Amino acid sequence: MTTYKELFGKYVQNYSTDPTSTDAEGQIWYNSTSGTFKTALGSYGVWSSGGNLNTARSYLGGAGTQTSTIAYGGSIPPNSAATESYNGTSWTTSPVSLNTARYGGSSAGTQTAALYAGGYTSTEVTSSESYNGTAWTNTPSLNTARFYAAGFGTNTAAIVAGGRISTSYYGTTESYNGTSWTSNPTGLNTARGYVAGTGTQTAGLAFGGANPGTTSATEKWNGTTWTSNPTGLNTAREYPRGGGTQTATVAFGGYVGPASTGATELWNGTSWTNSSNSMATARTALGGSGSQTAALAFGGSPTTAVTEAWTQSVTVPVAGSWSSGANINTSRYGAGASGIRTSALLYGGQAGASMSSATEKWNGTAWTSNPTGLNTSRRYVSGSGTQTATLAFGGDTSVPSALVSAATESFNGTSWTSVNSLNTARWAAGSAGSQTAALAFGGDARPAAPQSAASESWNGTSWTNTPSLNTGRNGIGGFGIQTAAIAAGGNSPTKSATESWNGSAWTSITNPLSLLDYVGAAGTQTAGVIFGGYDVPGTILGTTFIWNGTTWSTNPSSMATARTQQGINVGTQASSLAAGGYTAPGAASTATELWTGPSTTLNYKTLTTS
Repeated sequence: MTTYKELFGKYVQNYSTDPTSTDAEGQIWYNSTSGTFKTALGSYGVWSSGGNLNTARSYLGGAGTQTSTIAYGGSIPPNSAATESYNGTSWTTSPVSLNTARYGGSSAGTQTAALYAGGYTSTEVTSSESYNGTAWTNTPSLNTARFYAAGFGTNTAAIVAGGRISTSYYGTTESYNGTSWTSNPTGLNTARGYVAGTGTQTAGLAFGGANPGTTSATEKWNGTTWTSNPTGLNTAREYPRGGGTQTATVAFGGYVGPASTGATELWNGTSWTNSSNSMATARTALGGSGSQTAALAFGGSPTTAVTEAWTQSVTVPVAGSWSSGANINTSRYGAGASGIRTSALLYGGQAGASMSSATEKWNGTAWTSNPTGLNTSRRYVSGSGTQTATLAFGGDTSVPSALVSAATESFNGTSWTSVNSLNTARWAAGSAGSQTAALAFGGDARPAAPQSAASESWNGTSWTNTPSLNTGRNGIGGFGIQTAAIAAGGNSPTKSATESWNGSAWTSITNPLSLLDYVGAAGTQTAGVIFGGYDVPGTILGTTFIWNGTTWSTNPSSMATARTQQGINVGTQASSLAAGGYTAPGAASTATELWTGPSTTLNYKTLTTS
């Protein structure tokens, strides 16, 4: 009998804690602390958000990999000929469209060598087109006009099988050799339309569909004939999509009357296994591409532009979480904050009925009151920098009637010094950068502009006006550096506005989530977090949103103390804090909470004899 050492080159290891390296995948060890044998499996899969399609549509075609996909055709309605390419982050619309606008065709190939055959215009069509990365070219037509058929293979060696013609469903199979389509004598054993396919011209897989009732049927193609698999999908569905090969495929989405589904299943060559993770957006008639371990889902019905990426690996995502920290010494809201989670500075704010100048330092464990405070007491003050080198600017100096301030002060670790003022007096502005290279944007500049779009940069000596935000607002979550910043949320009509700054101009980013205003914020232009704030119609929340450089997602864990107007701009997406804040009318908090951002761990499994 072959031993474990002969297979892996070493004996079963004894550890007091589980190993964390991905090299542990497939290895077996003994955990002496828990008294169990364990392993790490590479079978965990999770869906994550990707960039939205530029043209929302359903019944579209697609081909390629998770990071290099092409999407084409579909129904908006009307029928679409639009072509878009995906780079793993965002979609770019191609100036070249399909020659025949249609939906429900069959796809094969890659991003730069794709095939689209059949489909529906105002009737079923035989049209076939090939894409070379630059242009679509009409190729010889299918022998049988149809739509909603399975397609797989390459653009010179493809299979189209099944499909719907008028109100009837067929199993008809055709193969393409780059020059012509040939009808195969044998078709699918279960005639059906709305069927999905993966694999190659000589080793394919067809699954799901309808005739007219929904089916779970799964069949294998060997280049000549189809063989029915004894077991089908666990969730019978029509118009699913998938990625992979005949022996390793992931299936997702589809229609399970009377609604769409986000259910995901994994195929091992013999049977399907349900994944514990489904797509965030349930849908049918979507586009799909990629492999079992790295797939892409895009578009779909109800008509959407949403894109999600499926990744299967030995690592398991761990959501970000909040934990309690020591209270601040002076309860307040609207304070400014800067630094990192283990070395932060809190200054200003409103304490009771008065404006505060109080300054406190955080050492990672406790807050200590600084002997001297701000020269100008104020609330809704913005800032940037570190605990020993901070810039504070703007604010509101009068209660109850607002009196906006342009005052700017510099902190050296001990005391504050007044320096040159902002060009636009304002409070609740977004901020980014450092003590010598800061950025201020938006804010309340009443009475002229309660929702200001003004933007300014600080060079260590003075402020210079820069191009304005596209959406004026106050209570913005800001993070990043002076030349690469994000402005998120804020008190605007939608609350969802997100803009990116490249040092020269602000660019609006499409955001499907409704964010909040007067949020806490931290991070960089490509990895940020915002938390707490006001929702419409003024509800205070502790919601946490994660920014990946392209889009926002909602973190499962919220702050224990729902609050708004807390100290902001401390730390990173991985490590931040929230201090003080407004929790109810007239109520200021002393609570501190510590944020630990999303991470990953290995997909550990305990071995048993059962």
